[in-house]
Amino acid sequence: MIKTIGTAYRRDDFTKDEFFDYWFNVHAPISRQAPGIKGYVVSEVVRKIAGEIETDAFVEQWFENEQALAEATESEAGQAAWADVSNYAKTTGTFWVAKQHVIIPPPQLFTR
Repeated sequence: MIKTIGTAYRRDDFTKDEFFDYWFNVHAPISRQAPGIKGYVVSEVVRKIAGEIETDAFVEQWFENEQALAEATESEAGQAAWADVSNYAKTTGTFWVAKQHVIIPPPQLFTR
């Protein structure tokens, strides 16, 4: 299994609450329709501890493999999700494809 991890920045004309409200109630329902998506997590940054990266949130999406990621990205839902990003966020985020190595499993996550 692989995942994508990305930084997310709210547009200057959005408050933090408006940014997350749009993301959760408009963007996420579009994005979650991408075929093959196995998980989708938005982590709101509460405060920075160290380092140079500034961001409002991190987004993670899980897929079986790189082929599934490519199919999701190229799908109608995947294209609609990317097209919607500029409606609430800056398009300057940085994204990575990563393999996850779990040292201590996180607690059970509750869904929205």
